[in-house]
Amino acid sequence: MSNVLTEEEKVLLADYGATIRGSLECDVNGTGVPCRTDRLYAVEFMKRYLAIHDYTVTENEESNE
Repeated sequence: MSNVLTEEEKVLLADYGATIRGSLECDVNGTGVPCRTDRLYAVEFMKRYLAIHDYTVTENEESNE
């Protein structure tokens, strides 16, 4: 991985970051925790965000129950 981001990567990071923040702001249940759908949507974009930095995320099926 290079320590320098391309212009395309910068645009993607900004977009992914906005999507992640927006998903985590939802509090429709009034519990202070976003609903499951919004949390998982945010996680999907977090995985994309990390991939730009050459991090690999693996899923543990046991923890998804």
